[in-house]
Amino acid sequence: MASRSKKVQYRDQPPDGGWGWMVVFSSFLVHIVVVGSIKSFGVFYAAFRDVFDEGAGDTAFINSTLVGMMLICSPIASALSKLTSCRVMVFTGGVLAAVGFVISSFATSVMYLLVSLGIFTGFAMSLIYSPCLTMVGRYFDKRRATANGIGLSGNGVGMFALSPLYQVLIDEFSYRGALLIIAGITLHGCICGALLRPIHLREDQEHKAVLDQKKQNIVENSQSSCRMTASKVLHIFDVSLLTDVPFALFTFSHFGTVLGYSIVFVHMAKHAQSIGVGKTEASFLISVMGITEFVFRLIGGWFADLGVMSRLHVYMIGVAGVGVCNLFVPFCSSYASLVVYMAFYGLFSGVFHALITVLVREYTGVARLSSGIGWTFLGGGVAYLLGSPIAGWLYDATGNYNVSFYCSGAMVLASLSILFFEKCAKHNDPNRDTREDNPTTLDISRESIEGTVTEPMLTERETTV
Repeated sequence: MASRSKKVQYRDQPPDGGWGWMVVFSSFLVHIVVVGSIKSFGVFYAAFRDVFDEGAGDTAFINSTLVGMMLICSPIASALSKLTSCRVMVFTGGVLAAVGFVISSFATSVMYLLVSLGIFTGFAMSLIYSPCLTMVGRYFDKRRATANGIGLSGNGVGMFALSPLYQVLIDEFSYRGALLIIAGITLHGCICGALLRPIHLREDQEHKAVLDQKKQNIVENSQSSCRMTASKVLHIFDVSLLTDVPFALFTFSHFGTVLGYSIVFVHMAKHAQSIGVGKTEASFLISVMGITEFVFRLIGGWFADLGVMSRLHVYMIGVAGVGVCNLFVPFCSSYASLVVYMAFYGLFSGVFHALITVLVREYTGVARLSSGIGWTFLGGGVAYLLGSPIAGWLYDATGNYNVSFYCSGAMVLASLSILFFEKCAKHNDPNRDTREDNPTTLDISRESIEGTVTEPMLTERETTV
């Protein structure tokens, strides 16, 4: 059979600009449409409780499952992006997410919403979210923290604009009509996907050569098709990343951070109402957080690129601030004090969120960035899935949110301590410096355990595929 050949242009380094700014713009829009939308869903939590008359913990599962599925399915989204492209995945996710919102508008119970909105729509949003972050990391190197900060700042814009908008839509059209309108908004994710022009980097070429060599060794040495299939699955999901101690510790720390951080988006509006704040005013609290988070995602990324202190230290400052803020929530007895709390919460949240994917790239390198993001978000997704329901059950048991916020603050600060172990592991890792300069080096050394690459790496600018 005659093979079709095409020439692929490989770049030695990410362009750090050019079309990359359009990719950043795409990421910015995705964070408005997807992440900003999800974080504004706390107003729906109150509406769902009123309509279906379920407990706080059970109803919170709808919102937490939506966010959790978006993050838990990130490894699947990353694997599908490798098999197709980031552009195809984002476009597909936009269509499926819109379908999910339409189906959810016909809900008759909390269980119905848990499946249609939580599981189905959450999975669709994972196809939009993870590939966009991966593409920004592929287009930028020296300015990647700044680029990520700009893209992620769309989160703040979304929270500022969408939370009060959703409350107005619910008041005017009920939650069913509001979900139909959100379905139309979500279709804009398809436009974001169209902006994700593929880019081929030299590191991809080298990493692919190593993997191809290992696949050949397996074909020659394996005795069963089961072993071959299992190896292919491990390659697609890049499970070997979990054996990298610094990366694994960072992912575990991120799990703890999100477990405590996540309760604000579901329970803050209801908590504000419980101390006498009106529904409209309560919905604006998320908008306050959105403003400061928008600003400090930009500032956090820019400051990290200055090199005044390490990116990990900047990240740790943001995490510590979030934990301390949550410990003070029980002392906020007025609307004004809650506004101040949400402003500082957005400040610190913006700082650490701007650096999550940047730090993942430092641990994994650009060739494995997609898999690294997938595994990190998997941990975050499980945390989102658990955090809000646990806070809701504590509310059901105590009659207020004080214990919930004390526990969330303590959990965030506990997760911070894990990063000190990460620093020790990083210091004792002899391959760390080499990996950060040439992230494929670790891949090559690991793959060569089962089969050494004897042919030199390809160096031609154009390669026949």
